[in-house]
Amino acid sequence: MTESETGAETTTAAASVRRLSFEMGKGVVAGIALGMDSVNPDIVFSHATGFNAYTYRSLLAPLGERRQVWALDARGHGLTTLPSGTWGYTSWRRHRDDLIAVLEKHTTQPVTLAGHSMGATVSLLVAAKRPDLVASLALIEPVILPAAAYALMELPFGPRLQRMTNPLARSAANRRAHFEDRTYAARAFTGRGVFKTFPPKVIADYLTDGLKEDRRGGLQLSCAPKFEAATFCAQRHDPWTALRAVTCPLVVLRAESGSTVSPAALHKIAALKPGARVATVEGAGHMLPMERPDRFRAAIESAVLMTRGARKFGGDLE
Repeated sequence: MTESETGAETTTAAASVRRLSFEMGKGVVAGIALGMDSVNPDIVFSHATGFNAYTYRSLLAPLGERRQVWALDARGHGLTTLPSGTWGYTSWRRHRDDLIAVLEKHTTQPVTLAGHSMGATVSLLVAAKRPDLVASLALIEPVILPAAAYALMELPFGPRLQRMTNPLARSAANRRAHFEDRTYAARAFTGRGVFKTFPPKVIADYLTDGLKEDRRGGLQLSCAPKFEAATFCAQRHDPWTALRAVTCPLVVLRAESGSTVSPAALHKIAALKPGARVATVEGAGHMLPMERPDRFRAAIESAVLMTRGARKFGGDLE
C-alpha cells in the first residue's frame, strides 16, 4: 500500500502540521492535519472559493491544542489533483460528493464539519445528504442566497446568466495567474482586494499551497482563474432544502458587512432551526476568519461541544 492509499500523514517542517493525502481513484484529495494524531478527526474544515486548506493553518492551529482538525483542499484548489474541468460544472454538489467520499473511506465516526463561505455551504450539503457522517455543523459566512436565486439557476439559461452578471466571477476570470516568485506574489496580494484585511502570516500561508511551478519557470495560481470563476457561478444546489433536512447541532456565524447571509436569511435560518446558535460579528466582513479568528474558532468549538451536551465555550460565540 502506498501512503496515499492509506491516507497516511506526513510531517511538515512545522511539527504541529501534518500533510494529508487521500487517493480517490482519479486523483488525490490533499489537506493538512492539526493536533494530536488519532483514529478519527474531531473537525473537518472546508475553505472558501479560490483559497486552500493551508490558508487557515494559523487560524485553526489553536483548536489543534485540544482537537484533531483536518482541513482539506477542494477539487481545483490547493494540492488536490482531482480533475477540475469546467464543462458541466454547475453546482457545488461535486465538492459535496468529494467530501462524502473522504469521510466514508477515512473516518470511523461522525465529525463536526466546519467551513468558510463555499466550504460552509458544501458542509451543509454533506450533512443533508449523509447525516450519518456528521455530528454537528459550524457554518462561517455560508453562501446562502435568496430562494428565488436558486430557482433562477435551475432554468436552462441560469448558469450562462451567472457568467454574464456575477461580478465575483468576472473579477476571478481576470485575475493575474502567473508570478515571478513568492516574494513578488506576496507583495502583489498584500493590502489589495479580498486580501486587504489579511495578516501577513495568512497571506504567506495562502501562497504556500496557492502557488505551484509553471512551465515558464515561475509560479502560477493553484486555483486557475477560469475554475475559480466557474465556481462562483456553479449555484445549481439548494442550501434551503438542505437546512430543512439537517438535524444535527448547528452554528451559523455571519459578518456585519458584505455578508453572504442577509439579515432576512439569518432570521429565516433561526426560524427553521430554533435550536441553532446564530450570531452576527460586528465590524467583520466576509473574510471573517482572517479578521476575527477568535470568533471563528469559538463558533467551531461551540459546534463540537453541542454534540456533547455542553452549553458554553470559554470563547463565547456571542
